[in-house]
Amino acid sequence: MTGLPSNQKVMLFVATFVLIAAAFYFLKYQDLMDTSARLKRDLAQQEQKLASLKAASAKVAQLEKDLAQAEEELTILMTLLPDQKEIPALLENISRLGSKVGLENILFQPQAEVPQEFYTAIPIRLDLLGTYNDFGVFLDSVSKLNRILRVESLTLSRQKDKQLLQVQCTMNTYRFLETPIVKKAPGPPAPAKKK
Repeated sequence: MTGLPSNQKVMLFVATFVLIAAAFYFLKYQDLMDTSARLKRDLAQQEQKLASLKAASAKVAQLEKDLAQAEEELTILMTLLPDQKEIPALLENISRLGSKVGLENILFQPQAEVPQEFYTAIPIRLDLLGTYNDFGVFLDSVSKLNRILRVESLTLSRQKDKQLLQVQCTMNTYRFLETPIVKKAPGPPAPAKKK
């Protein structure tokens, strides 16, 4: 290299430098840049996942609180809507309340259950004899029971003794159905028969 003119030496030096720089860029630097860009994308995705998990974590606490409240409300509602085994005791309690306030039970007859989607209605036919005030006290006592009871029909008729009334009423109580009744969707109409 000693016999080359100085401008050729400079050109050879520049060409060698460019060749080394290009080899470094293509063999090493470009791979590092691609890896760096991929890692930045992965980091951004992981940060998004972390943010969504933090938001979900905050919601879990609220959902657990809502679930506990819903379970408490369900427990309260289930006391208002007895299951099958509590119905006889409830009916006996209603009968006892009538006797306690001075009403004479002429008829106390549970009727056939009327199933609905999640509950079934149990009508009770009552014929009672007593004063208007006794009947009012009876209805007030029934309203204070921790069960859902509803008077559906009510007929009052005065007896020969003007102090006494005969009361005929139907009272509904309700029972929770463990397995809801599934109503079938109407199917397609049957094809008409050809003659």
